[in-house]
Amino acid sequence: MEYNNIESRIIETLSVTYPKGLTYSELCAHVGSTKKNKHEVSQYLAQACEQGKIIKRNKRYSLTREVSQEQPSSPLPSNPQKTSAKLIEGIFDATSLSRDRSFAFVRSEERDFFIDSEDTMNAYHGDKVLIEPHSRKGREYGIVRRIVTRANTLIPGDIAKVKNRWIFTASNPKIHNWFEINDLGGAEPGQKVILSVTNWGLPMEGKMPRGNITEILGLSGDPQVELLAVIRQYDLPLVFPDEVLEEVKVLPVEPIASEIARRRDLRELFTFTIDPASAKDFDDAISIQRIDNGWRLWVHIADVAHYLPVESKAFIEASKRGNSFYFPKKVIPMLPERLSNLICSLRPEEDKLTMTVETAFDFNGKVKQQTMYESVIRSDHRLAYEEVDDLFDGKAHQLSPTLVQALQEARMLSRQLSRIRRDAGYIFFDLPEIEYEYDEEGFVHHLGIAEETESHKLIENFMLVANEYTAEMLSLKAPSAIYRIHDDPDERKIEKLIEILSFYGIGYIEQENMNKSVQRLLDSLPDQDYHRVFDRIILRSMKKAKYAVEHVRHFGLALENYTHFTSPIRRLCDLVVHHLCKSYVMKTGKSKLDTAQIKHWAAVASEQELQADSAERDIERVYSATYMKDRIGELYSGLVISANSSGVIVRLNEMPVSAILKKDQFGRGRWEYREWEMRHLNPANNQSFELLDTVKVRIMEVSDDIYLELSGEADDHRHYHRVQRPAKPRKARNKVDARPTIKKVARNPKKTGRR
Repeated sequence: MEYNNIESRIIETLSVTYPKGLTYSELCAHVGSTKKNKHEVSQYLAQACEQGKIIKRNKRYSLTREVSQEQPSSPLPSNPQKTSAKLIEGIFDATSLSRDRSFAFVRSEERDFFIDSEDTMNAYHGDKVLIEPHSRKGREYGIVRRIVTRANTLIPGDIAKVKNRWIFTASNPKIHNWFEINDLGGAEPGQKVILSVTNWGLPMEGKMPRGNITEILGLSGDPQVELLAVIRQYDLPLVFPDEVLEEVKVLPVEPIASEIARRRDLRELFTFTIDPASAKDFDDAISIQRIDNGWRLWVHIADVAHYLPVESKAFIEASKRGNSFYFPKKVIPMLPERLSNLICSLRPEEDKLTMTVETAFDFNGKVKQQTMYESVIRSDHRLAYEEVDDLFDGKAHQLSPTLVQALQEARMLSRQLSRIRRDAGYIFFDLPEIEYEYDEEGFVHHLGIAEETESHKLIENFMLVANEYTAEMLSLKAPSAIYRIHDDPDERKIEKLIEILSFYGIGYIEQENMNKSVQRLLDSLPDQDYHRVFDRIILRSMKKAKYAVEHVRHFGLALENYTHFTSPIRRLCDLVVHHLCKSYVMKTGKSKLDTAQIKHWAAVASEQELQADSAERDIERVYSATYMKDRIGELYSGLVISANSSGVIVRLNEMPVSAILKKDQFGRGRWEYREWEMRHLNPANNQSFELLDTVKVRIMEVSDDIYLELSGEADDHRHYHRVQRPAKPRKARNKVDARPTIKKVARNPKKTGRR
C-alpha cells in the first residue's frame, strides 16, 4: 500500500467521523492493521500534527477545521468540535518539564500559556511554536499545534552507555529528554560533544529523539570547554563576517578635524571614566563642577552612531547580535574590537566623539536645566570602581587633588539623587553576583561575591539622569522610539506572594502606591538571611523589564520616562536611540526610521537580553558544578532559600553556591509539598523543611546539578524561628477580610511602565 494512499484514507476517514475523531488503534483498524500500515499511520500522524493538519486531544485524532473544510464531501455535523481559529506564536519553555513536572509554558507577546505535557507535541525548550488557545472552567491553556522553527539542531552535551545503547544528555538541563545516538563519531565518555539532531522523536509513541555526534569539543569539566559548550548552545557568533571587518578597517582611529569643528569642544573640561578594572570598552564618562547654587553634571556617551549608519554592514550585524555577551574571561562583543575597544572607547588622553547630556542641579539634587548635544571630549583619567571605593572608605590612594575634589562632589550629588529616587518609589534588590578567581591553568580556584558599592551607585545614578532625559525628549519629538519599560506587577502574583510571606510572619502593608508598598516590604525584612531568601522571591513576583515602542512607565525605577542611551557599544537599544536622538532631538541626523523597523529592533534587543541572561546563568551553574566536583564529601552549612515539589534549594554559607537537597534525603515518612507555604511537611510527626531553615550538609553528587545530603549530626537541620502561623488562606477565602486586597495604582494611560 502506498504512503499517499494511507494519507488520503486517513483524511477521508477523519472527515467522515469529524469532529469526534479516532484513536490510533481505531484509525489502524480503518486503514489496515498490518505492521507496515501501522508504521505508516504513525509516521503520517506525527507529521500531520507537526504541520497543523491534524490535532490530537485526549488520545483522539481529528482534522483541523481548515483541512476539514477543504474536503468537498465531508458531511460535517451540526455541532462541530469547538476549536480556536487563531493560532498564537510563542516560545516553548520547558523549564518545568526539566524538573519532572507534567506541564510546560509557551511565552507569547500576549501572555504565558499553560501547556499540559500531553499537548506539547515534540517541542523542546526555546522552539518557536504555534499554539491553539483554549479555556476550560475559567482556566486558560494552550495546545501546541505546530513547530515553526527549532531553537537548536546542534546541541552540546555528554554521552553515556545505558543498557547497550549510547545516550546523549544535553548540557542545557531544559532540554528535558535523552537522545539516542545513531553515530558516535569517535566520541568517548567524559568528552563534551555536539549532537546533530536527525529525528525529534514521537512522544505519543514513546519514541526517543535521535542524532549523530558531529563534533568533539574537549574534556567535560575543563572551564574553556564548558564555556565553548554554552556558546555553542546559544549559537553565539564567535567571529564577525569579513565584510564587516573590512568596513570597520577603513574607519579613522582619530576624529577628523571637520567633525570636531562642528561639535561642542569639551576637551578642556576635566573628565574621567569609572569602570570594572578588566574593562576595555569605556562607553561613558562624566564631568562635574560645583556651581553657584548646586552642581553641573556632564554625562558623555561614545557616539557610536556617527561611525555606524543604519545601512552599514556593522550596524546590520549589531542589529542581529542585539548586545554583547559577557562570560568569565571571555566577551562576545556586539561590535568589532576596532570599534568597541579602540575607535569608540573613551580611553584617557585621546580625542573622542561623544553625545553629551548636560544637567544643572540645585543642592537638593533637583534638575534646573538639561540639554543634549554632540561633543568631543578628552578623558583625563580611567578609574576602576575599587579605586573610587577606597577613596570613599578613607583608605590610602594616589589620586590627584583635582580628581579627589571631583569625586567628592559627585558623591554628594549622587547621595541627593539616591534620596530623590527612593522618595519616588525606586525599588532596590540586593542581589550580588558571583566573582570568579582562576589558577594559572584557567580553572576556578575561588568563588567570591561582587557586591554593589557606592561607586557603582554613583555611576548608576548619573546614567539614570541621562536615560530619563533622553526618553522624555524622544517622547516629545520622535514619532516612534524604543523605551525601556517595566509593567506594574500582576495582582494575582502579588496575592500569591502575600500568602507566602504571611506564613513566614512577614506583613505586607499597603502604602499610597505599589512602589511604596514593595519598598516598605523590602525594608521590613529583619536581617540579611531574610533578604537572602525573600529578595529573589519578591523579584520573581515582578514582571521583567523589556524594550518596546510603547511609552510605558518603569515600575522598578519609579520613572514615567525611561530608555537606554548610555551603552551604545554593547546594547542595540542604545545605538538605535542615538540615531533617533540625532534625527529628532538634535536635528543633525538624516536617518528616518519607521515604527515597524524600530519595533523589530526592540524585539531583537529584548530577545537577545534574555539569551544573555540565560547564557550567563548557565555558565554560572556549570562553573559552580565544576568547582564543587572536587569537594564531594565535604561538609558545609547553608540556608534554605527556595523549595519545589522535589526538594529544597540550599544556599551555602561558605561560598556563593546553591545546591539541591531532595526530599528523599529528609528522613523517613511521607513528605507533602505545600506550595503556598513553600515547604515540605511530614504529617505523621509534623516535621517540616521550609524557607529560612539552616542545615549542615555534605556534597553528595555533582552531575547535572549539585546534590546534598544531611550531615547526620544532631543539629543538621534547625528552624530559623517559629512564628504564629496565620490560618491557611484557602480555607477562609469566602470571608470578606480573609485575604489582603491589592490597591490599584492610578496611571496615566499615555505614560504607563518598568526598569
